[in-house]
Amino acid sequence: MTKKLFLFSLILIIICSESKLFANVSDNKVRYIDVVFEQIGIETDIVFGESVNEKGETEKLKLDIYRPEGDKLKKRPVIVWIHGGGFRPGNDKTQSYIVEMASRFARKGYVCLSIDYRVRENPKENIESTIADAVADAHKALAWLRKNGKSLKVDTSKIIIGGGSAGGILGSNLCFNNKFSDDYDKAGILGFVNLWGSPGAGWGEIEVEKNSLPTIIVHGTEDALVAYENSVKLVEKLNGYGIRNELVTLEGAGHTPVKYMDDFEKKIAAFLYEIIK
Repeated sequence: MTKKLFLFSLILIIICSESKLFANVSDNKVRYIDVVFEQIGIETDIVFGESVNEKGETEKLKLDIYRPEGDKLKKRPVIVWIHGGGFRPGNDKTQSYIVEMASRFARKGYVCLSIDYRVRENPKENIESTIADAVADAHKALAWLRKNGKSLKVDTSKIIIGGGSAGGILGSNLCFNNKFSDDYDKAGILGFVNLWGSPGAGWGEIEVEKNSLPTIIVHGTEDALVAYENSVKLVEKLNGYGIRNELVTLEGAGHTPVKYMDDFEKKIAAFLYEIIK
């Protein structure tokens, strides 16, 4: 009897221990919603591919990885963050609000990537070619991610795309069907986080269909660079097909309203949790 009781207690301890290792959370916190890791590790300038830029030069494409330290899970969902900057030189994968979002979501238990892509001095001279190049580069990052998923300890069937401004426009052209993305592999992409980057006329006409991705959009009503109305129209299309979506409207806010991040970050976390759980 004593031996059986000992074995039962031992099994119970092991089960409880494994449960805590799996979640890495305290009893009152929810992984992917709350901050459950105090420390994160950042690995920078990893080359994921090469592309020829508009000058005919071969350009190395790089990404940074943000991971929760001390995590025991072997398959974590992953967010691929795409920076903004008008498709012009000046911003890259270290753009401040992209770094902040990647860091925050890594602390919630995600693995986050921040990627670079080809930009141009005068992107509007040939906006279609500009977007096509950027979409191709983003897909190279996704191919690299899928290839290295096991070593990164990520679940490549649970990929989220997130982008801000030009990164949101790129993400839209990446995630929704159109002439820029139809031929690429979208396997494993479950949702899209669009930060003030819904494309308007001339920036890639996206097609919303019944199998389009769940999408959360954050946009200020007084955005002078990317019209808030673009997001309203996208939501109307998504609603028409019954696609899960949420528009986080920031009344009176302009472009890149990062001062509201504490608020919209929580809404994004809640939205994504319903997709990946």
